[in-house]
Amino acid sequence: MKLSNKVILGSFLLLVLFATFSFNLVAAQQEIPGLESTDTYQGRLNASTQYTFRFRLRTQLRINSTTDIDINIECDAMDIGNKEFELEVDAPHDLQMNMTCTEEQAELGLLNGNTYQIRNRNRYRYEEGFCVQIECNCTEPLYAKLKIKATNQNQVGAWAYYDEATSEWVSVPTTIENGFLVAETTHFSIWTILIPDYTLVIGISIGVGVAVLITVVSIIYIRKRKRTSK
Repeated sequence: MKLSNKVILGSFLLLVLFATFSFNLVAAQQEIPGLESTDTYQGRLNASTQYTFRFRLRTQLRINSTTDIDINIECDAMDIGNKEFELEVDAPHDLQMNMTCTEEQAELGLLNGNTYQIRNRNRYRYEEGFCVQIECNCTEPLYAKLKIKATNQNQVGAWAYYDEATSEWVSVPTTIENGFLVAETTHFSIWTILIPDYTLVIGISIGVGVAVLITVVSIIYIRKRKRTSK
């Protein structure tokens, strides 16, 4: 076979492979239509497919799982507004899942502007306006990633879950990956983003600074009086 024919044949095979790969990428993603005027969705999500939900053209959710999921979603998009949340799940078997997204959780005291002292004794405040409650029938260990779009306001924040046993919020290690705040977990609960509250620290620092300044001025004043009295 001539070299030119080999080149043509090789190029054709590469084109076929590329087209097949591209089709698989497209086939593995699906956007759910008809959510412009609703806050709910109920259906079955197939394994290894990324589903995109955009409720009322505002709040966007993406879900991807290694197993099939029968899911019920409630999303208070009118109050939440423009947020982007992603959930990745690696589970040992098919799941039944309920997901509720709200702006606040008044019964837990999770209200915009409130501050909390959490388990590590640090103080945090709630300003994200997005809280997700996830429940599923999985009693075996699973692995999940929670992601929310990073902004100028939340990029110093951390994912936290509500511990019902102790009635407190617990922050978890959070990183920024590809423009999202990301946390890993092996359990579902009520999750949100909390922002470190530096108000108390700043107040203490100012108070200490003022106290130090008064002490220094007092020492200087006393020394001057001693010198003039001699």
